[in-house]
Order: sequence, then C-alpha cells, then structure tokens
Amino acid sequence: MRIPADSLIGEEGRGFRYILDGMNAERILIASECIGDARWFIAKASEYAKERRVFDRPIGQNQGIQFPIAQSYAESEAAALMMQKAAALFDAGEPCGAEANMAKYLAAEASWKAGDACMQTFGGFAFAEEYDIERKFRETRLYRTAPISANLILSYIAEHVLGMPRSF
Repeated sequence: MRIPADSLIGEEGRGFRYILDGMNAERILIASECIGDARWFIAKASEYAKERRVFDRPIGQNQGIQFPIAQSYAESEAAALMMQKAAALFDAGEPCGAEANMAKYLAAEASWKAGDACMQTFGGFAFAEEYDIERKFRETRLYRTAPISANLILSYIAEHVLGMPRSF
C-alpha cells in the first residue's frame, strides 16, 4: 500500500528504533508498577507482623518473619533506583535499553519475592479474599513473564551489555 510522504511520522528508516524506544518506556512503566506492588506487599506484611500475636508477642519479633520482609524491602528499593535511572535516561532522550531491561527484571523479581514474603507472613490468612493478597500475588507473577520474560532480559544483558555471544 502506498502512503503519501506527508503521512510519515518521524524519520524515514527509523521505524524499528521508534518501536524499540516504545518498548523501553513499557519496561520502565511495568517496573514502576512492580515496585508499587512490592511496596504494597511489604506494607501489608509489616503491619500484619506487628499486629498478629502468637505466644503473647508479635510474630514480627521473630527473625524468620522479619528477615524476608526486610530483604524484600532492600531489593525493591534497589529496583526502584534502577527504574529511576532508566526513566531519567529515557526522559533525556538517551539510550536506556539496558537500564529499562534491568529495571523491569529487578522490579518483577522484587515484587514476586515481596509477594511471597507477604504470603508467608499471613500464612493461611493470605488466601482469605478480604486481604487481597492471593489475588495480587497471582497478578504480580505475570510480570516475570510478560511483556518480556526474565530469560529474554538476561539474554539481552548477556549479549548487549556484557558482550557475550547470542544465546539463541
């Protein structure tokens, strides 16, 4: 199909680059959502660990409860820093493929781990509808797979950042 020249958007021959740039924005956006999810899980788990009492003391007094939540907090904050770096590069019009991919990967992993820590903190109550934990846990799992899988991101980092040979 012939398209009139005045219908051209952007520079001729740069269409694929524009698509890749849009994918970077999508990865940064997904990373932001995952960080928000991780923070939600951490807040829910922390509050419950302070309130829930067993043997006359809060369950959050136990290192087995504290440490996974604290680890999730550290991982989600590190992912947030990578997301902020990727967003700043994107906003400045700079190349940000590596940063956008790493932000999406780190944030999806952090969200999944925070969700798991929250599930473990709540125990069987995590499956009760009124807490919304199980539903959100299922949703956060999606981002380890879509819109790009963790393995494809790791392949990208290995090839384009670390200079290793293509793995597929």
